[in-house]
Amino acid sequence: MAYVRYTFAVVVLMIVGVCALSTLAPSPRASMVETVTLAPGATISLATPSFIQKGKRYAFTWPGGGPPQTFVVKDVRPDGWVLVDVAEENLDPAFLPLGSMPTRWLNAGIATSIQEMRPILY
Repeated sequence: MAYVRYTFAVVVLMIVGVCALSTLAPSPRASMVETVTLAPGATISLATPSFIQKGKRYAFTWPGGGPPQTFVVKDVRPDGWVLVDVAEENLDPAFLPLGSMPTRWLNAGIATSIQEMRPILY
């Protein structure tokens, strides 16, 4: 019985302590006075690396880390964006209609590493 009272007392003290600490620390609040604006025409873009060519296969490594992802480039824009088939590592060909690959736009200008890969021979 003494064990139950002791445990109850410890739990109550912990709850009181947490409540006391939460009232001491002020909660962060944003100022309504601060305003962020962009200067007109302040667009920043990183150019597409000049070696990337339409129809070739590349392994891209991104700033967040992780293993490289392999893509076939379908189209190239000068502002860093390239249209690619979705990474081979993220697909199961058994679930795709024959001859179709989903596409997406990637910004090659922010990749930390781009390696040209051999074409896949079917």
